[in-house]
Amino acid sequence: MARDYWQSAAEDEAMQDEHRFIWDAMLELVDVDLRGTDVLDAGCNRGGFLRLLADRCEIAAGNGFDPAAGAIDDARRLAQDRPLQFETSDTVPDGWRDFDVAFSHEVIYLLHDLPRHAHAMYDALRAGGVYYAVIGVHAGSPLMVEFHRESGEALNLPPLAAIDDVSATFAAAGFDVAVGRLPMRFVPVAGHGHHEHGRMLDWLEYYYEHKLVLRLERPRDTRHA
Repeated sequence: MARDYWQSAAEDEAMQDEHRFIWDAMLELVDVDLRGTDVLDAGCNRGGFLRLLADRCEIAAGNGFDPAAGAIDDARRLAQDRPLQFETSDTVPDGWRDFDVAFSHEVIYLLHDLPRHAHAMYDALRAGGVYYAVIGVHAGSPLMVEFHRESGEALNLPPLAAIDDVSATFAAAGFDVAVGRLPMRFVPVAGHGHHEHGRMLDWLEYYYEHKLVLRLERPRDTRHA
């Protein structure tokens, strides 16, 4: 996971505000009851999504990790009295186990070792637990192919992966894999309509057609693949 290109806490806060409509779509798609669950957020940034889950969904506890130490410092401060814990790490911290549900948003495309991530997330879930991984930056997304071609080297990104290959990696780690599209409603024009990587219609196609969610369930038979 490599997020050093996020420049400041102010930019991170603006980014999280921009992502709220995506988080709403994620929660609309989730097919488990989050009330009272223990939740893991991979690549949590400043903890905004876990704060949302604590406030709206009444989760029992939330744990988030991210390699950006500054973002984690902010996440801890912003958590206030919510039942949230954060650690600076590029993988699931030691001892973090038995989560009911896990999430990530646009983390997979950053990973140079996806099998390592898949196995770590598998081990972090209880039997029957589900990991929802949102991925729009993949080889089947024309707008993101352009983004990767222009920015991949500067951001030290791995090669752009196809969804079939990503799904196969998680299946090899032991997950039961399903895939769906985010149930997007309105997409804010701000930050999109005049973006250098596409016009508004390009962004609508991206969000409605290419912004995917992998539903990754650890089978109740806990034998590892």
